Amino acid sequence: MTRRALTKKTWPGVWTNSFCGHPGPGEEMEQPVRRRAVQELGAKITNIRRVLDQFRYRAVDAGRVVENEICPVHMAYVDGPIDPELAEVADWAWVPFQDLAHSVGRTPFAFSPWIVEQFPQLTAHSAFTTQ
Repeated sequence: MTRRALTKKTWPGVWTNSFCGHPGPGEEMEQPVRRRAVQELGAKITNIRRVLDQFRYRAVDAGRVVENEICPVHMAYVDGPIDPELAEVADWAWVPFQDLAHSVGRTPFAFSPWIVEQFPQLTAHSAFTTQ
């Protein structure tokens, strides 16, 4: 998990997934996943696999910015050290999935709206129920 930098325009300081990004023109989906892992976490990743194909959310932050996105969700392994970009990530932590699910359920206000909306789908996915 990462905690969004306090300087982020939307949802500053909330805990969220490891990193987010969008594909550029002509990019295959694995390319932006690898690129954003390096840009946000300073990390090399391996074994990328899609776990939610058509996740979609709409959320309005405290500054009235609206996000309305379709975001496939991926899972990967980190291969080496993590050196986050401070403009993106204020903090990070390894968290067991069940502990995170409990925290999201009890304190959803501390997390990004997209991770809160993803959890019902993620908890049903076999990649997460076996960990």
